[in-house]
Amino acid sequence: MKELTTKKLKKMSKAGLIALADELATRLQWLHSTGKDESDPESYKRLALELYHVAELIEEKKKHKVKNNYTKNQ
Repeated sequence: MKELTTKKLKKMSKAGLIALADELATRLQWLHSTGKDESDPESYKRLALELYHVAELIEEKKKHKVKNNYTKNQ
């Protein structure tokens, strides 16, 4: 997986961010099911924080879209 900075993530579409979040969630679930969360907690925590960050950006895009639609309707 290529390295993505916050700047690159903010430029991604909402659909792209959702796809990335799904991929991160799948990897996180795999780490948990194989017991890597206990044997390698640092990588597990890092992946969980990356997923959280992507989720925050998705929510930000949703709020931004609602705000833009509201101002256009007036």
